[in-house]
Amino acid sequence: MSANGINSISEFLLHAGTEYQVFDLGRRLEPTDSQTFLEIENGSAYAPYPRQQHAWFGIVFWNKNASTQHYIWFVKLPLDEQGLVVAAARNHFLEIIVDALGQSVAEDTENAQTLPDNPYSFVPNQSQLAQFNALVKRTLNQPLSEESQKVEAYIQAPQLVDWQQISMQSVADFVHSLSHHPKQDVLAQAIKNNTSLYSDVFLNTLMEMSESVSLPENLLAAYLDEIDKSDDINLAALRGTSEGTFNPTINNKLLELLKSEKSQRLDILSVIAARHFEQMEPLLLSAFLEQAANVDEKEGHKGALFAGFFSDLVQIPKLRRQVLTLLHSEANPQILSNAFQQLFAQARK
Repeated sequence: MSANGINSISEFLLHAGTEYQVFDLGRRLEPTDSQTFLEIENGSAYAPYPRQQHAWFGIVFWNKNASTQHYIWFVKLPLDEQGLVVAAARNHFLEIIVDALGQSVAEDTENAQTLPDNPYSFVPNQSQLAQFNALVKRTLNQPLSEESQKVEAYIQAPQLVDWQQISMQSVADFVHSLSHHPKQDVLAQAIKNNTSLYSDVFLNTLMEMSESVSLPENLLAAYLDEIDKSDDINLAALRGTSEGTFNPTINNKLLELLKSEKSQRLDILSVIAARHFEQMEPLLLSAFLEQAANVDEKEGHKGALFAGFFSDLVQIPKLRRQVLTLLHSEANPQILSNAFQQLFAQARK
């Protein structure tokens, strides 16, 4: 590493003559400024949105002197128990890219798109990739896909457009216009009234693609109403109501949901943990972990499911103190106390 004079991914990209933009692909899709990314990869700042004990990033880079083409690395870096990037892993990834590319990215950017097999690269799922592409376009002021016009046309006149011809990517591109779209009231009413104006498949895709976008109040209210309208839970609506800051209305809805037996499902709890951690003040955090303990007991996981959620949430920087405080609280309901005792017992083995 020192022989090459390069000590970080950020430094490699700068020395290679590229311009770049980093995006966090953990619990939310967010642009990350270069200084913050440098601090995270150097272990001097916590990864804000950890997932599965890793920090997840999409790094978009380009050489504007060579071409207009943009290239992407999807990189996941393991975190230690405190939520800091493991330096040895970051250095290993750096060695891989330096060995494969030297410092020639500026001259051979296209070759840099295809890294050799390594344990740090990943491929986002279809939903995340569509949202990522839309966010990149918005952040870098690139034009939206022409297909997003089909979404616009369908919103304006659903009877004239075949929704089955609308791609997930075009919906992801479109959601970035929701906050100022003239038909947002029509959309909100269609969702609230469960009318046949728009296809249910289209509306569910729209809600899912909204999970990293701040919604106007009328659409947020419609999504929240949609979460548990029936005997089932609409996971797309639950994902779509994710917000990047605390929202009392969302918090109240989640508290209400977690009091219901309908929420005693792994997929529902997984979405709440992944997408609604911003809403987890002590009351909601306790209610969530209590339901996790219920599901663990009900499905016979012997503490493994509860331990998974606990270790996941304790690694989120803004929740760590709350989770640890709850761990030692004497006011926990019995099922939660039992789950914590089981956690201690497993830790001693």
